[in-house]
Amino acid sequence: MQTQDKEKEKPQTKELPIITHNAAPDWPAGIVVSKKESIGVSISKDLAVILTDNAFEQLFGWAYSTPREISCLGSVSRDGNRFIIEKFYLLKQSGTSASTELDELAIASFLEQLIAEGRKEEASRIKCWAHSHPNMEAFWSKTDDETCRLLVNDYLISIVISNNFIVRCRIDITAPLPVVFDNIPVLYQIPQDKSVMDKYADEVRNAVQEMVISFPTKDNKQVQQNESVPASYCGYCGDWHPEGQCPLQLGEQWPVEYDEDDFMF
Repeated sequence: MQTQDKEKEKPQTKELPIITHNAAPDWPAGIVVSKKESIGVSISKDLAVILTDNAFEQLFGWAYSTPREISCLGSVSRDGNRFIIEKFYLLKQSGTSASTELDELAIASFLEQLIAEGRKEEASRIKCWAHSHPNMEAFWSKTDDETCRLLVNDYLISIVISNNFIVRCRIDITAPLPVVFDNIPVLYQIPQDKSVMDKYADEVRNAVQEMVISFPTKDNKQVQQNESVPASYCGYCGDWHPEGQCPLQLGEQWPVEYDEDDFMF
């Protein structure tokens, strides 16, 4: 009871109200005069990112040679709505099994070196960033999103790869407004060396000859199959020959003796 009386005698303190300051609202830009519908985006069906055979080998060769994440920068050329990654550059960086970070000084030094060597155009085409996710899914982490925002100039192609040649690609643009296009198709460029195709065509011409089929006639003469004498399947002899030239329909060609068990139509 005494304990209860002491608790009753304790003065009750009132909590002071928290004073908050509302931020000034944005000034209205204008009155909406268009239909209130969601914004639509139309993308060309032939939009794609293409890896050359050299870039493909570089990217997966580096990524699959270590259990740590790796990053690299790529040189991009454009052909209409196709963005071709011609080659990658592996720069100084740090990485773990779940993170990768390019050295900012290494990036600056790399670009300065290209310009000093008279390769200013090549420096202007460094518009791709690729990295790996070993033993993980191909997705964009918050760190990846921040890296894309830091690296993008006018546009940036970003690629993340995982085990078993899993690839995911996005394109970030800044002008005239920031937009991200995700899940861009990535293609592997098949070499198109016509001289190689001519080589294989020559080998086929030397090794493969046209087959000529001949059939016996009534006078034991050979009739060759050609375009002027078309061949058709014969139900009597079970073979292909020109019409009217079935050896079994000619009296002299019928067997004199035969076994009824073996002879079948």
